[in-house]
Amino acid sequence: MNKEPDRISFGTVSLVTQGEHKFYTTTIPSEVLARTCVAISREENNIDGFQRVLDRKRAQDIADYIDNGLGTVPSSIVLSSQDDAELIYDSKRKSISFKDIPQAFLILDGQHRVFGFALAKKTLRVPVVIYDNLNKREESRLFIDINSKQKGVPSELLLDIKKMAEYENDAEATMRIIFDRFKDDPETVLYGKLSPSKKVAGKITRTVFNSAVGPLVKLFRSMSDDEVYDIFKAYYQATYDSVFEPKGVGFEFFQPTVFKATSGFFPAVARRTKDRFGSIYTYDHFSEVLSPVSDKFRPAKIKESKNAYKPLVKHLEECLDSDFHL
Repeated sequence: MNKEPDRISFGTVSLVTQGEHKFYTTTIPSEVLARTCVAISREENNIDGFQRVLDRKRAQDIADYIDNGLGTVPSSIVLSSQDDAELIYDSKRKSISFKDIPQAFLILDGQHRVFGFALAKKTLRVPVVIYDNLNKREESRLFIDINSKQKGVPSELLLDIKKMAEYENDAEATMRIIFDRFKDDPETVLYGKLSPSKKVAGKITRTVFNSAVGPLVKLFRSMSDDEVYDIFKAYYQATYDSVFEPKGVGFEFFQPTVFKATSGFFPAVARRTKDRFGSIYTYDHFSEVLSPVSDKFRPAKIKESKNAYKPLVKHLEECLDSDFHL
């Protein structure tokens, strides 16, 4: 004879009414959520499921975050109580109880957090929102509403506050310092063309800057931040003056795709500069190396490249290489 599953209960429950729906709010230990919640992706079961496929790496990052004691998980997990859970609300005690079974709840929002709870060694008390008596249509609609109306924090803002949170690695710190120097230096071509914490038309965001400059940081090895900045300052100014401005497309220089292409072009120009002048990377030296590029550069390539920067890098490198003779 099968043993009846245990029931577990939690207090300090609020019953909330919003529009046509009612739900309960409380907190439940993460280990309980890990063993009683299920998230069925549409790929796994196209009849009952509608969740996204689990990303184990993302869940493991959450587990590591919990186990390392770095912070909290304050946002609510949104659940739909399933019939087998037999959820009961006690209005007098302000508590809920349900069967302690593997599929007591379907996750409407917070799938990866719950997966992370299952992978974590430590446990947390986690806020939850629990809907009851929903049919599949209502669950599906709530899932769509929740996930289509949420708006994440802009990546530009997250990068901008990483220093305050002391979450930066060495490369990110270097890029932040260089970005801020460009932003504050009126003698650079990028002055007035950078936006640190939000997207602004015609300006380079911190996210775009990091994406463009990040792969180049490793080239500088033991150089100081000041030395790295001086080289980039000379290079970007020389490229703008020697390649883009003479062709009447200086304004394009600050578009994300073009800025990424210009940055991707840097290693080729730096190698040619080093071959000719040694490790002396000045505006004049960069300009001399770039002088033949202007004649061969085709502004139409900017439009042809659309949002892909690598074809533009290839075109710039071909313009540079065409000047080589034995």
